[in-house]
Amino acid sequence: MLLSRIRCGAYRRALVVPRRTFSSHLPNSPKQPSASAQLEDIGIIRAYGKPVATIFLWSALTYMTFQAIWSNLYFDEIRLETETKIDSLKTELDPTEVDSTDNETKNGNRRVRKEFSDKMKDGPGFADFVSGMSEPLTPEQALEKASAAQNRLQSKLTKGTRLPRWLKTDIPMGNNVTRIRKTLRDLKLHTVCEEARCPNMGECWGGGKHGTATATIMIMGDTCTRGCRFCSVKTSKTPAALDPKEPENVATALAAWGLDYIVLTSVDRDDLPDFGSNHFASTVQKIREMAPQMMIECLTPDFLGRPELIEPVALSGLDVYAHNIETVESLQRMVRDHRANYKQSMFVLEHVKKTKPTLLTKSSIMLGVGESDEEVLQTMKDLRSAGVDIVTLGQYMRPTKRHMKVHEYVTPEKFKHWEQVGNELGFLYTASGPLVRSSYKAGEFFISEILRKRSAAAAANAAKKENQNLRDIAATIATEERKKAIEDKI
Repeated sequence: MLLSRIRCGAYRRALVVPRRTFSSHLPNSPKQPSASAQLEDIGIIRAYGKPVATIFLWSALTYMTFQAIWSNLYFDEIRLETETKIDSLKTELDPTEVDSTDNETKNGNRRVRKEFSDKMKDGPGFADFVSGMSEPLTPEQALEKASAAQNRLQSKLTKGTRLPRWLKTDIPMGNNVTRIRKTLRDLKLHTVCEEARCPNMGECWGGGKHGTATATIMIMGDTCTRGCRFCSVKTSKTPAALDPKEPENVATALAAWGLDYIVLTSVDRDDLPDFGSNHFASTVQKIREMAPQMMIECLTPDFLGRPELIEPVALSGLDVYAHNIETVESLQRMVRDHRANYKQSMFVLEHVKKTKPTLLTKSSIMLGVGESDEEVLQTMKDLRSAGVDIVTLGQYMRPTKRHMKVHEYVTPEKFKHWEQVGNELGFLYTASGPLVRSSYKAGEFFISEILRKRSAAAAANAAKKENQNLRDIAATIATEERKKAIEDKI
């Protein structure tokens, strides 16, 4: 066999030269090199000369041609012998036996196919593939299973990363929203509504169902020196310097908007000597000069708990002093920056109340970060003990994937429960809901109502005092006139 392969290979190599010679006569075909040129390439002409090389070439071609012819004759003999043996074997077999064997094979195939069809007919049904049941479900059982599946899906929505339906809001739009946004860009101002990606921006800026248009202005820049894990505001150790014209710009913008209630907040500025306290106070004073009818709430940093920095803001002329506790005591270090803590925030709220007892104080708690019900209740009690008048509770929503994950989505029913607890503890107002934020629109409406009632009561008391003073003056004048008349008669 090996010899035959060698011979066939030699025969193919022998046919190379004639094939190339034939193709050289075709039109537009490249000119093939001659045999002498090929021999010159392999060095035979250089070694033995051209005549000897020519004789060597023709001898090799002749040998390979005879070898190829002999190989073909050899394989023809083997093929003939094989065909002869096959014919002899066919003649030895009985044709009837061949036909019977074929019939048995066909009948066997039919029998196998019939058995497979019978097994498929008597095989498993749909019930065998549904929880291993031997009988179909009744309508009552099917309804029960569907309800269970719906409940499982609902629990996944509330505990997973997808937003439940009660947390989905409309995109903020409207004439008031467009106007406020344009003014912010023109005056280079920032709002925490945009920086913190608040879901209530459309309702607050547009006026909402109560018609009380509000906005939360963020002063002292848009870069914070602290890095809380829940906040999406930019952070830096060295933010830009304060804008000295910012208090006037803010007051001008607010006077032009015609808002009823304004919330001023700020980033933490630990890089400043006074942590931004004087800048905060001067902004409030400018607003009060240009828009005296506007109600002002200030959501302040903790100023590192220093009383001399808390007092200027508390006495600047604002109506509500807000400082957020953010979460329960056990989660402070995980949620907030290491420079903020539970006791420090409580001290800020207590000191504000001592500095100006008539000032409303306010704080906020985020839910859904891993707190327990007992911890939330204790935090609310601590806030009430610190003299806090207003408390808000809202759902933590993860701004980006770089921030702290949501532990759970608290249901609206649970928020309703905390609202009742807040009212029972004696807060003037408790705003509790999934979309409630520290400067929530509905809360500001009720706070403004409280402030209006207080103003009306103060005005009524002033009028009473004035009337009493007038009556006293009139009585004094009448007494003097009577005395003078008696003297004249005498």
